[in-house]
Amino acid sequence: MSVALEGDDDALLQIQPSDGPNADYATQSGNTLEINIDDTNSVGGDGLNDDARTIIRDVFKITNRGTQDVYVFIENEDIPAGVGVFADFPANVESGAGNPSAGPSEPTTGIGEGSQNKTGAPDHPKPERIKVPTGETMDEIGFSFNTGSRGSFDPSDFPVDIPIQAVAVSSY
Repeated sequence: MSVALEGDDDALLQIQPSDGPNADYATQSGNTLEINIDDTNSVGGDGLNDDARTIIRDVFKITNRGTQDVYVFIENEDIPAGVGVFADFPANVESGAGNPSAGPSEPTTGIGEGSQNKTGAPDHPKPERIKVPTGETMDEIGFSFNTGSRGSFDPSDFPVDIPIQAVAVSSY
């Protein structure tokens, strides 16, 4: 058996900055993708507004370069309080829903919220909106932050590693 470990940009589940302007929040650092919402990115500004809800869309994307369709998700307990992770244009919308259209003012698909994470229950519904078929990309992944009286965001929780998980459709 031979197994190779690759960085986020070369792995079977490829994680890269998006093609849009908010990709400036994301940088490849060593073998990982870093998201910086502070004065270290090239966007300008020093951080989030206090006592506000901030939504930053289209920061990075995930491409399935493997041989099986996968569900991509983040376990809720891995996401700090006051932070949300979402995709405005998932690779595969709900069955029969047609093509995605321009996103609304609220994030459309939480990849780490509520029933959309894997609980291990055998009767857990399959979350079609986080399915990434072979060769497809989950685009426009972004973040929401609730600071001050708007939420429970705590800057002391950062920096934090947020593992992105993929499970083959046949194993889910």
